[in-house]
Amino acid sequence: MSYIHHRRILVSLLTPPLGERFADFSECILCHFGYKEDHGYLNVDLKENKLILSNTGHDEREKILIKHPAFCPAKHLTSDITHSLPEEIRTRGVDVGVAIILESSDGKILLTRRAPHLSTFPGVWVPPGGHLEENESLLDAGLREVQEETGIHLEKSDFINQKSEIIGLWESVYPPMLSLGLPTRHHIVVYFHAQLKDGLTADEMEKLIKFEPAEVDACVWLNREVINAIAQSHEGPVSDSTIQPLPLVVKALTLDENQKQSVTEIPTAPFYNTHIVDLTLTERVSTGTKFALQQYLKTKIV
Repeated sequence: MSYIHHRRILVSLLTPPLGERFADFSECILCHFGYKEDHGYLNVDLKENKLILSNTGHDEREKILIKHPAFCPAKHLTSDITHSLPEEIRTRGVDVGVAIILESSDGKILLTRRAPHLSTFPGVWVPPGGHLEENESLLDAGLREVQEETGIHLEKSDFINQKSEIIGLWESVYPPMLSLGLPTRHHIVVYFHAQLKDGLTADEMEKLIKFEPAEVDACVWLNREVINAIAQSHEGPVSDSTIQPLPLVVKALTLDENQKQSVTEIPTAPFYNTHIVDLTLTERVSTGTKFALQQYLKTKIV
C-alpha cells in the first residue's frame, strides 16, 4: 500500500428515487439497501473516482455478492456511539479497497502477512491489496498493490485468457468488533481473482518476490487443501479431524533477525484461528479474506 498521499476514493450509494450520495462513515452499507441477513447483491460501478453501489435492475447475474460478519461494528453502531466519534472519523466517509486472490498456474494462492507496526489489521494474513487511487481502474489498483507489496510486476497478459473477475465485496470496519474499540476505518473491499498462465508457478513467482517490509513481513503460497481449511474456518474453528491431515508447517518468505528476506517454515495453525482477543497479538487470516477464499473456491466447482 502506497504511503504517498492521494485523493481518497469513496463509496457512493445510488438509491432511486432518492438519487446518489456518498456513504456516511457510520452507516451499515448492507442495512442501507435493506439487507438484514449479513449479505446481499449489488451493482458495482466505478465512475468519476467514486465506487457507486446500487441494487437497481433485475438481472441478478450482473450483481456482486456483498457480505459482512454478524459482528460488523457498522451494523451495531448506536447514535450515541456515532456522536462520540471524533469529527475527523465521523465525517471521513467509506473508503474503497481492492485485493486480489492471485492464483499461480499450479493452483496455489498468495497471502501476505501485514507488518506488525501497521495501524490497521497488524499481523493479519491477507491477499495483496490496498486503497484505490485517483483515476485507477479496480484491476490496476490490485496489480499495483501486488507490485508494491511483493515486488512482482504483473500485467493482464500474465493471466489465463487475460481474464480477471470480481468475486465479492466485503464491508470491513476496523477495529473489527465494537468490544475492541471504536471504529476508525470503514471500507468496501473489492475482491478479484485471477490465475496466472502456464509456467508462472508458485515456485517461479517466489523467486521474483522482494517484499516491502514497511507493509508486509511474510509471504506464502498455499495449496488447495490449506485454502479449503481456511475457508471452512470462516464459520468457526476447524475441527481436529479436518486439521489432522493438513501440513503442520509450510514454506514461506519471512524477515530474519537482520530484517532480510529468507525462506523458512511457519506453522499453519494461525491460518485457522478464529478467536480475535487482541488487535496486536492475534495472528490469523482476516474474516474478509476467508470470505474471498470461499468465493474463489466456488469458481473451482465443476
